[in-house]
Amino acid sequence: MRIAISVDDHLDINKVDESELIPRQAELLVKQGVDLYLNAGDTYNDFGKTLAYFRRLQEALGTAAQVRFIAGNHDLVNGISYEEAQSAADPLYLHEKSLSLPGSETVVIGNNGWYDYSLAEPPQRSDAAYATWKRAYWIDGQIPQPVSDCERMARVLSTTEQALIAAHGKKVLYLTHFVPHPAYIYFTGHRMWQMATALMGSAQLGALLAKYGVWAAAFGHLHKRDTPWQLDGVTYYHQPVGYGMRRRFEWQSHDFFTEWEKTLVILDV
Repeated sequence: MRIAISVDDHLDINKVDESELIPRQAELLVKQGVDLYLNAGDTYNDFGKTLAYFRRLQEALGTAAQVRFIAGNHDLVNGISYEEAQSAADPLYLHEKSLSLPGSETVVIGNNGWYDYSLAEPPQRSDAAYATWKRAYWIDGQIPQPVSDCERMARVLSTTEQALIAAHGKKVLYLTHFVPHPAYIYFTGHRMWQMATALMGSAQLGALLAKYGVWAAAFGHLHKRDTPWQLDGVTYYHQPVGYGMRRRFEWQSHDFFTEWEKTLVILDV
């Protein structure tokens, strides 16, 4: 079975025409023999638009391939409440769900993820300081949330562990949006980035994946492309599409589809 994974497509920010993109994506996925297309979040700045897009892509693929997605922080800014984000909002939405792959011992576990400030660049600030900075300067400050960041991350860890226990003896592919291992965090000394690193993910998640012998994990959020990296026995895949804006240009070409195809992670299981 062949799996393709993408993350950080940012279709609205990158000004992509969906009507032109979807047929090309479907054609390439079918040509590549992909059975399951996974997306690890940050598709639109609105969950409703994100969901509508993946429904259209699934419709274009028909029975040739399945589509599943989770939400990144951008997807959660508009169009969904905290409670809805934790629910089975749609069959294509993989957050807090597991998907057993037919003809394989592989199980895909999906979880949006979050952060608990454990990846913050020194010097460490208080939780209150990070939360205040987030509300003032970071897009996540617009996301409705009745719990603290650390409480939200605690739920991620709890539901992830439950899913890993249920998948005992299986080959687990873990899909999340936020950074799961401190090795990926780079330090610059810039005050804004020092604060932003606190909102990248959680070191506790990587420790949990290692504890349960997870085979592989894919994530995004950091907008820095890396080759596959094995850390603590887990192979991590981090290949975000990222931004193709004049103000922030992270591509190697000037065409979204080229970047999407180039950054696809292809796994055969």
